[in-house]
Amino acid sequence: MHPILFKIGPITIGTYGVFVSLGVFLEIVVGRYLSRKEGIDPEALTDFYIYSIIMGFIGAKLALIITDFKEFSAHPFEYLFQNIRYFGAFYGGFIVAVLFAIFFIRRKRLSFLKVADITSVSLPLAQAIGRWGCFFAGCCYGAPTDLPWGLVFPAVPLCSDGTRIHPWPFYEFLLDISIFAFLFNFFPKRRFSGQSFIFYLLFYAVGRFLLEFLRGDEIRGLYFNKSVSLSQILAIAVILGVISLYLFLLKKNKNEENE
Repeated sequence: MHPILFKIGPITIGTYGVFVSLGVFLEIVVGRYLSRKEGIDPEALTDFYIYSIIMGFIGAKLALIITDFKEFSAHPFEYLFQNIRYFGAFYGGFIVAVLFAIFFIRRKRLSFLKVADITSVSLPLAQAIGRWGCFFAGCCYGAPTDLPWGLVFPAVPLCSDGTRIHPWPFYEFLLDISIFAFLFNFFPKRRFSGQSFIFYLLFYAVGRFLLEFLRGDEIRGLYFNKSVSLSQILAIAVILGVISLYLFLLKKNKNEENE
C-alpha cells in the first residue's frame, strides 16, 4: 500500500487521485479518437465526459452513503472526510452518469447509441487505470486466501494478524483491461449502433458479479445473510436489462436492413 504519492509542503498528493486522473485523461483521449471516426464533435464529447465524471462521482458517493448509512448517520462529517479520496460505489456513479448522459445528449442533439458505443470502449480503460489507485490506497480489498499471490495490506483489518487476502483491485484491472482490448478491436466491426455498449454492460456485469465473491470489505453493502452484495444485485438487473435491449436493437437493425 502506498496511499500518499508525495507531499509538497502542506499539500498531499494521493496515489488514488493520480491514477484516477490518469484514467480519465486516457478515457478522453480514446473517446476523442473514436468520436472523429463516428462523425461526432470531439469537443462536445469532451464536455460530456467531464460533466458525466462529476455526476458519476456524486452518484458513487451517494450510493456509498446509502449502503453504509448507519456509519454515515453516526458520524457524517468524519465519514465523508475518511472516504473523500475514494470514488465510491461504481454502480451508483454509473447509474447517475447514465441519467445525466440522456439529458446531455438530447440537449446537444447527439446520437445516444453512438456516444454510448464510444464510451463503452474508453470507460473500461479508465476503470482499469483507476483500480491501481484502489490497489495502492488499500480500498476494495479481497477476502482471505491461501493462494500464492495473496498479499498482506498493512492497513486492512483482515491482515492485522498476517492473513493474506486476494489482490482484488488487480483482478478487476484484468477484467477492465480485457474488456477495453476486446471492445477497441470490435468497435469498427459492430453490426449496429449500441452493440459495443451492450457488450460492455454484459461483460462487466458478469465479471463484476463473479469477482464480488472474492471481496473482503463490507462497505459496499451485503444482503441476504451477507451472501450477496448490492453490486451483485445491480449486476443481475443489468444482465436482464441488457438481454432485453440487445434483442430489441437486433430486431430494429434487421427491420432497417429489410426496408
